[in-house]
Amino acid sequence: MKDLLRKIKLREKTITAACRTPDGIEWTTFKVNTDGRELVEQSSMPLELPAGLADEALAERDLPDDVSEHVRGEVTVALRASELLTRTMVFPTGDENEVAEMIGFQMDKISPFPIDQLAMSHEILLKNEDSSEVLMAAAKRARIDAIGEMFEKKGVRIHSIDARVLGWIQLLRDADHLADSGCEILIIVDGVDFVLAVLNEGRPITFRSLPARLDDMSVIDELTHEIAYTLTTLDAEHELPAPKSFQFWSLGEVPAPLRSKLAEKCGVKVDYHDLADLPPLSEGMARRTLSEENHIELIPAEWIEHMKRQTLNKRFSIIAGGVAVVWVIVLLGFFSVFKARDMKLNAVRGDANAIAPMARQAEANQRKLKALRVYTDRSDSSLECLREVTRVLPVGDIEFVSYGYDKNKGVTLRGTGRDKSIVTDFFATLNKSDLFDGIRNESVNEKVTKGVRRAIFSVSLPLAEKEESK
Repeated sequence: MKDLLRKIKLREKTITAACRTPDGIEWTTFKVNTDGRELVEQSSMPLELPAGLADEALAERDLPDDVSEHVRGEVTVALRASELLTRTMVFPTGDENEVAEMIGFQMDKISPFPIDQLAMSHEILLKNEDSSEVLMAAAKRARIDAIGEMFEKKGVRIHSIDARVLGWIQLLRDADHLADSGCEILIIVDGVDFVLAVLNEGRPITFRSLPARLDDMSVIDELTHEIAYTLTTLDAEHELPAPKSFQFWSLGEVPAPLRSKLAEKCGVKVDYHDLADLPPLSEGMARRTLSEENHIELIPAEWIEHMKRQTLNKRFSIIAGGVAVVWVIVLLGFFSVFKARDMKLNAVRGDANAIAPMARQAEANQRKLKALRVYTDRSDSSLECLREVTRVLPVGDIEFVSYGYDKNKGVTLRGTGRDKSIVTDFFATLNKSDLFDGIRNESVNEKVTKGVRRAIFSVSLPLAEKEESK
């Protein structure tokens, strides 16, 4: 049973991360077991979108009917930055349970929505004995429920909801594109999100979603304003150093006029990169899901309880099935042994029935032979017994009064002797004879007859058993 439980605990599982693309949906699937992880599938699926469909409408676009054939296992999906409320704070404790208790209070202070309308989560960016740097995130519960219902209608249950921008940062960090020290500004434009991110010592401090497009020259004014405002706000809380680098990541090349205007407005060098040089965003989301460190999971509590119940029910079903299989195997083993022994017994009975007539005839013949030997063997005849009795007579006065012989019972003697001592010696000698099986029923008494005292005796001498010849 312990081996069975261990196998259940270490069973193989599938992890899938799915996210939107400008024209559809993409996913990455890993298979995880005790040997590590294996990339199973990485693909995408276009969505037929009406011309001019807004980003907000795209978020509510129905999924393809066959999405469950590709998006399977423990599924993680991604939210845009515009759908998230995020903040990084330092808490004066290194205890994760205490940090979790403080999250709701802090989010209630900064959220424009009641706390009971939010789904919240957090991840610890840096922890020591006295404090923890924590990235908090919240999203409207109605939006989370809508995503869950949209996937569940297609037979897919959501296991985790993360932030798109954190998936890109994961890919950038894995590819060594982020600095380990100093302040860094990132602009990520992937066709779904337009995000300003500020990092310090390689850790995200804040995200801002910009409702802008790269084909609009006014985006530069809005972007530079947001950068200046964000850095000013952060200085009051984090005492950030001046940004050491400015990276602009987009799908495709940024138009030259935008580059020139952005460099002019920012006054710093901007490094431009193509997001197509990185792995798909869904792979970054999957890597975060597979990480052993805690990460943002915007899942309502009742979803978690439902998943726990499903997991427990599944494990119970596996254990019950395993026990049932073992029980069936044991029963089959007993039945097989019983059936084999029954067949063997029937075979023996058949053989016994076949030889029974011959066996009965052999027994009858043996009885006849034994009787014949008894009556033809003269080695223990009456005469031989009388000869043996007289042969062992001691010297002295002993007389036989009667002598009886029976082939089955042996010899019976009655007589008299001079005294008891001579009779006792006679009995001792008879007891040593090989012809007799000792002496039985011996009796010695003294009697006076006509003035003469004599010893009167009687004794039985059973014949010694002979070894039967085979």
